[in-house]
Amino acid sequence: MDEMNIRSAFLKNAIANIIEKVINQKIGCRTEITFNDPIQMTCDDDKAMVHLNVDVELKKEDLEKLLKKFL
Repeated sequence: MDEMNIRSAFLKNAIANIIEKVINQKIGCRTEITFNDPIQMTCDDDKAMVHLNVDVELKKEDLEKLLKKFL
């Protein structure tokens, strides 16, 4: 079993910025993502487990756009 814990504020912010850019490019929604706890990942032979405690801030109309697109 492999494990990874990302605790560094610098690295968590870098990951958040990448996710924000991808969401903006693919969906057209501007978001602000904040990881509250370390990012924890565990991998077994055939599955992976990722634990996230994250806050996402976005405009109400962007949330409605996301819900319409995925529901």
